[in-house]
Parts: sequence; C-alpha cells; structure tokens
Amino acid sequence: MQRQEEIIGIVWAIVLIQGAITVLSFMEGLVVGAAQGIPLLPAVVLTGGGGAMALVAARGLRRRKRWARRVTLVAESLILALGTINALASIALTQHLGLMSFLTTIAAPVVVILMLRRTKPLFVKPVAEGGA
Repeated sequence: MQRQEEIIGIVWAIVLIQGAITVLSFMEGLVVGAAQGIPLLPAVVLTGGGGAMALVAARGLRRRKRWARRVTLVAESLILALGTINALASIALTQHLGLMSFLTTIAAPVVVILMLRRTKPLFVKPVAEGGA
C-alpha cells in the first residue's frame, strides 16, 4: 500500500508540473495575443482551460478522487494520441524528433497512464458504514 501511495505522489507531481507549464504557456499566449489581436484567442482559451483542468485534477489526485483519476486518464490519453501523430509527422517530414517533444507528449503521458492503472484500488469509492 505504501508503494501505491508513493506512485500517486509521483503522478501528482507530473500532472502538477504539466499544469504549471500549461498555465505559463497561457500567460505567454496572452502577451502574444495582445500584440497580434483576436486570431490567437481560441488557442489561448484552450490553453488556459487545459492548464486549469490539470491543476484541479492534480489536487483531486492528491485527495484520491475518482473523477480526478478519470479526467487525468482521458487528458493523458489525448496528449499521447496527439503527441504520437505529431511525432510521426515530424519524423516523416524532417526525419527528426526532438527529445523534449518526445518526453512531454509521449513518455510522460505513458508513465502517468501506467502508474494510474497500478493505483486503481486507492480510488475505489469507500463503502458506506452503518447501513441505511
């Protein structure tokens, strides 16, 4: 059980870092969007929403909430799918894949998904005590 608690701590840290980086990208988008105008608005809104979602999910993971585990699994699966498409396109077009791109869009999501699958018993809804 202690090992699973440590795994959740690692997942929490990874998701928290992902959320913090996304929030920083949101702030950068605000600055660039202010200079460029409205065309960046949808990207800035999506980035801000994704960053906020990641930070809220990280908090929920720390509190062992089932919804946070589900949200994290879905989000990491989407990141992995889009990252894989991006990596394949990059390799096909340039015969090169950047290390940072690989780590952030393929390796980190795979690690988070595998670790969350190992800790599923910690997110099971507790049985109500005392009957009806």
